[in-house]
Amino acid sequence: MSKNSLPTFRSSFEKNVYLDLKEREIDDFEYEPYKIDYRVPEISKRYTPDIVLPNGIILECKGWFPLKDRQKMIFVRSSNPTLDIRFIFMDATVKIRKNSSTTLGDWATNTGFQWASRIVPEKWINEPKARQRTTHEDHDHRKYVGSKYGGYSSW
Repeated sequence: MSKNSLPTFRSSFEKNVYLDLKEREIDDFEYEPYKIDYRVPEISKRYTPDIVLPNGIILECKGWFPLKDRQKMIFVRSSNPTLDIRFIFMDATVKIRKNSSTTLGDWATNTGFQWASRIVPEKWINEPKARQRTTHEDHDHRKYVGSKYGGYSSW
């Protein structure tokens, strides 16, 4: 970056602070010079399922499904690998965020959740009691948290 060009700012407030420092001829500072690693500590939380079928299948009914809630569901599953959590989307073709090509249905498929649109499939209702999974290796949240579905840094 040349001496007179400005960096790309994440907010107008950052730009204002930067310009103020420059105006006061404080030249020894750097804007976003490097990244600092950190860990999110383990926090115990509670999840309340929307609906639990007699066979143990947990149904989560979603219209709006923001990033924090998608991440939460991945954490719930990785913390409780024997639960069979499935989604009923009001509209599975809705994009997970503006300018994304990924739909809610795509997200569920890509993260290993079963899902349906608008109504509970008869097949799910008649399914025998959910078999117990004994390992969470196939659904470890670490596979998803640092991925395009949202990392810790977006919290």
